[in-house]
Amino acid sequence: MENIFTGVDLARLHAAADIVWGKDEPMPAAEIDKVRREVVAIIAGTWRHGDVASFPKLKAILEVSGGFPSPQSLDYAACYRRSIRVLSCAPAFGPAVAEMGLGLALACARQIAWTDTAFRYGEPNWSHTEFPTEIGDTFTLYGKQVGLIGFGGLARALLPLLKPFECPIQVYDPWLTPAYLRTQGVVPVDLDTLMSTSRFIFVLAVPAVSNKALLSRDKLSLIRPDAVFLLLSRSHVVDFDALTDLLAEGRFRAGIDVFPQEPLPQDHPIRHVKHAVLSSHRAGAMNESLQNIGRLVADDIEAICSGLIPQRMQVAQPEFIRLRG
Repeated sequence: MENIFTGVDLARLHAAADIVWGKDEPMPAAEIDKVRREVVAIIAGTWRHGDVASFPKLKAILEVSGGFPSPQSLDYAACYRRSIRVLSCAPAFGPAVAEMGLGLALACARQIAWTDTAFRYGEPNWSHTEFPTEIGDTFTLYGKQVGLIGFGGLARALLPLLKPFECPIQVYDPWLTPAYLRTQGVVPVDLDTLMSTSRFIFVLAVPAVSNKALLSRDKLSLIRPDAVFLLLSRSHVVDFDALTDLLAEGRFRAGIDVFPQEPLPQDHPIRHVKHAVLSSHRAGAMNESLQNIGRLVADDIEAICSGLIPQRMQVAQPEFIRLRG
């Protein structure tokens, strides 16, 4: 509770509604039974309350973990029939993740991490003629072709950060129409074109049944040797063993914030590759982002309790939930 809600936002919650439980541990079933017929909204990290029919006045489910409840745990069809809004706090993380993505892109292209290490160990790195040849040359982000895999909230948060660099931007997102993507000022392309022509590739796609290991060894092998691959959303989308192998071969550079197992085993070979800047899933995990969650929740609870439309959190669309599986 203290990580997510500032004193101001918690006070707003209490002013908008009668808050029951509001503790860091799950609410016991016996306590839920006392109030279930009066509950209007449930704020939780995951759905663990069974059939929504047992909450006759329920109007909204607000999740605060960063994704929507799984279709296996929550009956979305029942929610849609009863006009129960299922809301995700994912927008709270967008700006921070986008900023980290930009940071990792610059760190890779300008060799910031590698030259820092070289400096600390007394290796030559004072001029462009002494940079480690096995890493390749440095280059700027300005004017380079950028490719975005996925054009959801993370991509939309990244766009304004890329604007000063005047990068042409191409997008692969099979869930959006080419016409819509063009209205956003980006060029829709197929995945092979994006992988083979982009200098900076940002993986921002939401995990779904249809995109498990979408970026296979064959797709990753299309990446040009002077490119930077940024993995920011979920490793679900990537064949991580293939990615590790290709980076160990020095095929391209990468900035990685998410991994198939977290914490990552100490003996995982990705820890030893020279062509990757690694971050321990910290892109969105910061106090400012967590407090953004509380702010969004308080905003939408105020709206719900006033009979208005919540505007701040992400709404679970039927098509998205179906594709997510």
